[in-house]
Amino acid sequence: MSEIQFLNVDLELESKHDISALVEDLRRNAVVLHYDKDDYRELARIESSTEVNSPNKAINHLCELIESCSKAALKQWLGCKKRTFDIGFVSGEAPKCYSQAIDVDTLLRISAIGAGIEITLYPVEK
Repeated sequence: MSEIQFLNVDLELESKHDISALVEDLRRNAVVLHYDKDDYRELARIESSTEVNSPNKAINHLCELIESCSKAALKQWLGCKKRTFDIGFVSGEAPKCYSQAIDVDTLLRISAIGAGIEITLYPVEK
């Protein structure tokens, strides 16, 4: 029987402007899963480089990295039209009920840096 599990938190960024300084600052202590540019926008998906076992820990680690960015990177952060912490879970048949809490302090921190939250559920692989 497959179990429901927390996978990770991806920081998703989208901007009509250059975000290269932001991506480079974050790359020092995180994993850049995807960074792409075209004529219309720049997209990046970044996750924590440290082992995390809860959304709370992963989000707080990524917040620390953002808060410690250079002024140029923070300016690019503010220019992003999407700044989202995407919390990923893999579906399963057990347990009957599964929950992961996000602390009030973490929610305040997310709000303070102008980010949002998404939740992604991945199907069970057969």
